[in-house]
Amino acid sequence: MLYKYETHLHTSEVSKCGKNTAVEMMRAHKKAGYTGVFVTDHFFNGNCTIPRHLSWKEQVDLFVRGYKLAESEGEKLDLDVFFAWEYVNNPFGEDYLIYNLDYDFLLAHPEQEHLPFEEYSRLIQENGGYLIQAHPYRTADYILYEANPKVDLIDGVEVNNTTSDSPHNHNELAWELARANPQLMRISGTDIHNTDLAGLGGVAFPYRIKSSQHFIDALKAGDGYLIIDGEITDMEGNKVDKTV
Repeated sequence: MLYKYETHLHTSEVSKCGKNTAVEMMRAHKKAGYTGVFVTDHFFNGNCTIPRHLSWKEQVDLFVRGYKLAESEGEKLDLDVFFAWEYVNNPFGEDYLIYNLDYDFLLAHPEQEHLPFEEYSRLIQENGGYLIQAHPYRTADYILYEANPKVDLIDGVEVNNTTSDSPHNHNELAWELARANPQLMRISGTDIHNTDLAGLGGVAFPYRIKSSQHFIDALKAGDGYLIIDGEITDMEGNKVDKTV
């Protein structure tokens, strides 16, 4: 048996581009057979709903709202919910999923969104966090610079975003990046903004994940599988016959 986890999810409470509420997202993933999700709403410097005139604490309190609502619903559904976020390196439009940090870290570091990326990466890693670059070769109107992955400053790469053949994500290039840098962890993520896509992507493990650090440890141990187009694959993207 494998336990499935969505690694890249947005809620309408916090991400401007989110189409469904945290509660709706949790119900959809429970129905799709997932054991857990990581809520990765857009950070303050991205496509975020949080008013910027508020105090830092007020902003952080609102930022975790999507996660808190998801966590509360998850408890009712026996669905594990973990906190993360999607940070953007402006003006380059490079997105990074930040795992294994919490509310207290956010509250303690109001300076983080203004740091040069090298300093931001150091801050995250020195505090026990991990950076996984999302869709590193995405092309879009809001991305004005050519892709320039900074492999020395990250811990992993999202080799599959949404569908494997997504024309604007260029997942094939993300795979090339990961294979050229085997020290990087690999994940798949749906980058889900509406419930219609629940079940499309994520990762799976042969045991239940207990925490964000456990998630990272399991990936590093080589115990993970990818979920691509709703199918279970190994870490090279080859379909495997596993009971979920």
